[in-house]
Amino acid sequence: MSQINRRTFLKYVGASGTVLYLAPFARANTPAPDLGQFLSRYSPIDRTVADVAPRQYYGDDPDVPHRVLWNKDGMKAALAGQKPRPAEQADVVIIGGGMAGLTSAYLLRKHKPIVLEQASRFGGNSKGQSWRGIDYSIGAAYVVEPDEGSEIDGLMKELGMKDSVTLKEGEDPVSIGNTIFKEFWSGESCGEDEAAREQFTKLAAYFRSVWDGEEIVYPDIPVTEEDQREYIDGLDRISFKDHVTKIAGGPLHPNIETALEHYCWSSFGASFGEISAACGLNFYTAEFGNLYVFPGGNSAIAERLVSKLSTELSPKNLRPSSLVFEVRSHGNGVEVKYFDSKGAINTIVAKTAIMACPKFVVGRVLQDIEPERLDAIRKLRYNSYLVANVCLKGAPPESFYDLYMLGDGKIASQDVRTETARKGVTDVILGNFSVPGKQDTVLTLYKGVPYQGSRAEIYDPKSYDSVRAKFEEQIRSTILPLLKMTPDRIVDIRVARWGHPLPVAAQGLIADKVIDQVRKPFKNRIFFVEQDNWALPAFETAVMEAYHWAPEVEKLLG
Repeated sequence: MSQINRRTFLKYVGASGTVLYLAPFARANTPAPDLGQFLSRYSPIDRTVADVAPRQYYGDDPDVPHRVLWNKDGMKAALAGQKPRPAEQADVVIIGGGMAGLTSAYLLRKHKPIVLEQASRFGGNSKGQSWRGIDYSIGAAYVVEPDEGSEIDGLMKELGMKDSVTLKEGEDPVSIGNTIFKEFWSGESCGEDEAAREQFTKLAAYFRSVWDGEEIVYPDIPVTEEDQREYIDGLDRISFKDHVTKIAGGPLHPNIETALEHYCWSSFGASFGEISAACGLNFYTAEFGNLYVFPGGNSAIAERLVSKLSTELSPKNLRPSSLVFEVRSHGNGVEVKYFDSKGAINTIVAKTAIMACPKFVVGRVLQDIEPERLDAIRKLRYNSYLVANVCLKGAPPESFYDLYMLGDGKIASQDVRTETARKGVTDVILGNFSVPGKQDTVLTLYKGVPYQGSRAEIYDPKSYDSVRAKFEEQIRSTILPLLKMTPDRIVDIRVARWGHPLPVAAQGLIADKVIDQVRKPFKNRIFFVEQDNWALPAFETAVMEAYHWAPEVEKLLG
């Protein structure tokens, strides 16, 4: 990141203090009909995009956070002499308006929390868009069906989400070459090779047994029962690949290795051999259960949270385009400084704060951070992914939820950069899955970029054309023919980038107590609620951490 000086900074902070947060964004002429003005502007689902969207990246908009947070000395020098506004008082400030921050705000709503979100819309990477009445995800897509009576089940009921959920049951199809296999784990891709079929069915039985949790303990993460910790620590010390190979009793069939490698690229932003067995089993065995799918994916849950909060609090408590640059604990309070949507510097003095933002941001903005916490934060890695939504005229193909793309069914190179470039898209999700009866179709395509340096590549302003071209080539040459659809049906292709939404669930982070260090409260007054508390990139991690820490905040507030 280049150094920033006063002249450079003032391109972003004008004479009146105005921060230019937002790239130009084409909007329809009228607001969305069924949402209030607040939700229309700030909802995690953007329903204002034109029928054919501008050719630009959606998702992350990193320019201002990078220029400010990664060069705080230059920022402070540029702002020297700016007269601060009087401090505002609050019980609790929540820094981050993604799923963790919104859930925390909902659980603590009686304390009138103020939620500060640096992006122009809430939701974090649980965002969506809409096209011809079809809400679709541009980030996180689904939730594992929660256990009856669990905290997440209760939240779904309180938010009224059960009314719009579609339950996805059964095995998802897999494509290898030009063939779609609907029962991959029966070994149907192996033909007459009985020994290979046995490996498929043996592993499938094992995964189902872990998910059932009766004969083999399912590794619950976050760890909610301490008597499971030793067991989970043991799994965390080995890789998912080594563990599965051991269960298989020998080298993995190429199709199995490819399926699990591709799954880890798109779900974890990392390779099969990097992920801990504890986290790998936690994620992958859930594929043998049921999923909750909503129109718009997880952005529908985020939108319902924003809607509830905007009525039970005041819309003024929900502040998008608010970039926090300093958090300090002092005396009996917490001081939070941020740029508001007009670029003015504001200060809130609160009794407590929740940092519902990634830990690398915590390391930049939390003052007097302990060396051991900072060292633990530096051990966390974050990787990226890309999403393309393909808007198509006409009804969808034969119904499915997620089609896993295995390419030729082989891992030809151990160099992940080379192999991900060769394979391209790993998942094709039917955006219409929860919106039956539509006369048009949205396909949501996921492509992991699971290697160091990928973020710089996709954040390069010049990368959009080449990224889009690669998506389009695979859409036209492989994906549409596979689904028996023709390229002339394409109306639009919309590309989203996510630079660091996936904390890498690497071996040892749980067992070596790195996660204990990053998630413990700071001076018993600042709490941390985010999926990287456990280095596990899941809706469930964010929500369960909110449920874990909200009672502690309640105790502090009396």
